[in-house]
Amino acid sequence: MALLFRREAPVLHFGPRLPKDMRWSKRRFVLWPALMYRVVAPEVRARQLNVLQKAVLGMCRAGVTTVDRIGARLHIHPDLAELVALELHRRGLLGTNGLPTEKGYDLIEEETLEARRMVTGHVFQDPWTGDLWPRFIEKLDYVELQQNPNTGFPDLVLGSKGKPRRERSFMVLPGDLALPPTPGASEIVRVTRRHRSALRRSASYEIADDDDTFAHAGSVALERVSLVDDRPTPVFVTSFMYLPEAGDLGGEWHACDPFGLGVSPMLRRALEREMRSSNGLRTVLEGMIGQSLDLQIEAQQRLAGEVRAMATNNVEKALSVSARDLPQFEDLVALEYARVEADLLGAACPEHKLRDLLGAARRALEGTFKAIFDRHPPRQAWRRVYTDRRPVEDNVYCQGVYEASAKAMGFRVPLPEALARVKPNHVKAACYPDGGWRLRGAIIAALLAARDDARHPLRRAAAREPGLLELLDDVATKAGGAVHAGAARLSLPSVLPVVADVHRAVGLLSGLGQPLDSART
Repeated sequence: MALLFRREAPVLHFGPRLPKDMRWSKRRFVLWPALMYRVVAPEVRARQLNVLQKAVLGMCRAGVTTVDRIGARLHIHPDLAELVALELHRRGLLGTNGLPTEKGYDLIEEETLEARRMVTGHVFQDPWTGDLWPRFIEKLDYVELQQNPNTGFPDLVLGSKGKPRRERSFMVLPGDLALPPTPGASEIVRVTRRHRSALRRSASYEIADDDDTFAHAGSVALERVSLVDDRPTPVFVTSFMYLPEAGDLGGEWHACDPFGLGVSPMLRRALEREMRSSNGLRTVLEGMIGQSLDLQIEAQQRLAGEVRAMATNNVEKALSVSARDLPQFEDLVALEYARVEADLLGAACPEHKLRDLLGAARRALEGTFKAIFDRHPPRQAWRRVYTDRRPVEDNVYCQGVYEASAKAMGFRVPLPEALARVKPNHVKAACYPDGGWRLRGAIIAALLAARDDARHPLRRAAAREPGLLELLDDVATKAGGAVHAGAARLSLPSVLPVVADVHRAVGLLSGLGQPLDSART
């Protein structure tokens, strides 16, 4: 394995950068090894037909044109088949003879997987663990190198042709490792989806260097993989370790994502692992931070212990010592830890930490509802907005069901708009432990279940505070908006009240808190 990663191996540069609210005071480039596989696959495109429309259009193309026969073949009611056929007529996809129009034939061909554009891209595998980076890159950007006789490693030539600059780098060379297994097709499909999700969240990032013209790549998603290289190509990808200019306690260092998507905890952990056996890498980091790594780790651990003690004490002050018995206690401590850290940083607290704090607020509420579901399972509560195993499509009806349950327990109505418009399938997902549910879906599922459960925590909470649902929705709105690209900029004064709101909501749902009005007083 060591022979694969020679110093002469290609070096790829995908523009490692930081979020726009972060700056580095010191940094050092690292050339990180990766096994690159070429992948060929059909591109996933936005569907213009839903499943039923495609099925009905396919039946008509096969000569089955009456709604009774279509319904029998597809096992749907003829009225539904007729409704879908009318939609296809309105779109000009079906003619008066019941057969597809030329436009209909073209569209159904486009909807088949075989008709889609083939995409050639690359995925990157960790040579130690065999894990894939959650990235899919179509265009490879090679960086110009100049050998540095003093370090023994190549310097990077970055910037523009008119304004080049040299950056020293440290090349991480793997030891004698066995070649990991070739990644499977399903794993590759998953990483392309994770890459698309990361790109959507990265719209607020900006290029750290004005003369770096790299543009994000890898915006496609795949459904299946047609070809993967038999053997990988050993390459190095550029990244850098850095000290933040502001916004960290204890001089914490970080690593940047090699593929241009901000801070990378994954690479940070890998670098820490490699430092155990690489004195050279350890020396580079210690030179950057200006002290022994062991001393810094000791100081950071001591500071982290002090912050956690403060966080634990604050949770107990807000909810009493009995909060330790709550299943979601660690979630609450994690939220309070983020708040204490933000308080200590003050005006220097970067925006990404404020977004992390709001994410912790959402997780604390999700943990609270998970604890409720463990003791009061919602079971079949979703059936109130389902019929014949399908969600009720009438939004007004669903809203009526939600509000009737809320009113029956003493909550204020009408419900906040986002709660009132929760989709029935989100309610159903929340009724199952592994349903991948969302917070608002869980709130509505608990609301429907509480109507038939006299001992449900929501009933007790409604008696103490009729405005609880509005409070929960407000936290969900702020926490949900924080994770979306292009969201409004955050400030410390605007974020900190959310923590108190979570404490009040958890207290009411667990029987440890005070009514909202008295708590605010």
